[in-house]
Amino acid sequence: MVEAPITPICKISAFGILFAALLGGTAHAKRSDGSYGLNKYVEARLAESVYKPAVAAEIYAESLKEQPENLLVASKAYVKAVQAGDITLALKAIRSLDLRGQIDPEMPVLLFADSFARNDLKAAATATVELEALGNFGFLSPFLNAWLATAAGDSPLADLASAKKNKTASYYHREQLILQSLARGKEDDVSQLIDALVEENEVRMAPMRILAARHFLAKRDTERAMQILEQERTGPETKLLRAIRSGEPKKLAQKIDAKVGIGFLFQRLAFDLRTQRAYFLALVNAQAASRVFPDSDYGHLILGEIYGDNENNISARSEFTKIPYTSAYALQAINMEIATYADEEDYSGGQARLDDIIAQDPEAPELRMLKGQLLQYSGDHKSAAIAIKQAIALAEKRNFPNVRLASYWLALGAAQEQAGLWPTGLESLEEANRLQPNSPSILNYLGYAQLERRENTAAAIDHIRQAYKMRSSSPAITDSLGWAYFIIGEHDKAVNYLERARAGEPQDPTINEHLGDAYWAVGRKYEARYAWKSAKLFADVSDVQRLAEKIDLGLQPELVSP
Repeated sequence: MVEAPITPICKISAFGILFAALLGGTAHAKRSDGSYGLNKYVEARLAESVYKPAVAAEIYAESLKEQPENLLVASKAYVKAVQAGDITLALKAIRSLDLRGQIDPEMPVLLFADSFARNDLKAAATATVELEALGNFGFLSPFLNAWLATAAGDSPLADLASAKKNKTASYYHREQLILQSLARGKEDDVSQLIDALVEENEVRMAPMRILAARHFLAKRDTERAMQILEQERTGPETKLLRAIRSGEPKKLAQKIDAKVGIGFLFQRLAFDLRTQRAYFLALVNAQAASRVFPDSDYGHLILGEIYGDNENNISARSEFTKIPYTSAYALQAINMEIATYADEEDYSGGQARLDDIIAQDPEAPELRMLKGQLLQYSGDHKSAAIAIKQAIALAEKRNFPNVRLASYWLALGAAQEQAGLWPTGLESLEEANRLQPNSPSILNYLGYAQLERRENTAAAIDHIRQAYKMRSSSPAITDSLGWAYFIIGEHDKAVNYLERARAGEPQDPTINEHLGDAYWAVGRKYEARYAWKSAKLFADVSDVQRLAEKIDLGLQPELVSP
């Protein structure tokens, strides 16, 4: 099977750390110690059930005002306020809970953020003490105290040294040390650490490189800023570097200070918690970052993503649209904004929004590519192919690197193949393979698309074997190889590979159907029907009838999987 017939509209990235100790810290409703207005409670729960957190938060706010001593109301108000972005209500609920000794471990994060934003450093310091006492997020305290010291004109070094001793805090120590040094004008002290960020070229560190580059722009050191971005590891870095070269450094400059450093710490933690699916805790930290550093483009991006995780697409879009088109993160934000429309299957709304953006920058290949992706999601593969061809023409004009052009040609081949434009689709897939000859994804798609049509079987299988050698952990590629062996009559080998594929993706309908066909071919008929039934549970409507007939009649020549 093909790994990704549609290039995905991304909503997530995949780097993080396991915060096992933190996952138990999510706030839950506590037992009520008093009466609670049943009608209001039902009204609020109904609002929650239809994903209207702002409405629910408003109802809980009214109830909390009437019953400030009610722990259930306070706890529910806190959760809904965080989900709705009503930090004033969240803080009120936290203080009500705190007075009654019912504060949860993450709550002082918001108390700190609010205090710092109001320049009440004394109250912020008190919040770090409470944060440490409650345990789960105590590793943040030394970093926060270090920034309080910097904001007050004192040395942060003792607190930074303390943070390094904590296992979880040490994960963030290097970037916090760099930001602290830049904030205090000690750029030379961390020059080697910044060089290491550039040399390592990790995707995870792209936001750090962007922050550092913008700081040096503020210091009028354009050469150093460009050197930090020179490897163009990510799209935002490429966009920022392109903007600098176009002569816009003053607009892009941003000096590091305590606001930036604290905001980034909360943003990083929010990102990492999100990768661990601790969405509420991620949202708390993203809201804290927004309170401290409200004009951060990266912060809007993170908060928007997490709103989306919490099925609050309206708030997600609101955050994404706050990011100006000149920002390094603009294209990423547009990608995620359009993904919310796709998530709701509002393809016409997504296309209208995207057309408005394209009108502002008609020469942007990325926007045309995104339009093609959205059209593919909507099922209009012919129109998708037209949009992707436009993207390729614009990308070639801008001299995009071969690896990026290859991904565009792969997407074009996929759209053409799904639109029935064959062998034109084959030509596009071969061009992708020419531009990037050792890509497992391209080789697998190229081989499987021909295998489905029983064309050039020997060459197709060879492509799939090459893909498997490079990425044997992929269930999709393993399925392709297993199905290839089925096609050439090596059924025992087919079963072996297809069972491995199903172990990796047990609910995938294509893998289960392929495995069922292979089981039948080797005489394992009971297992074949079981696999087909599993496939039928998740199959596309177009495949259900074929699977139903297999289950009733067994494998007939005309019922073999495509």
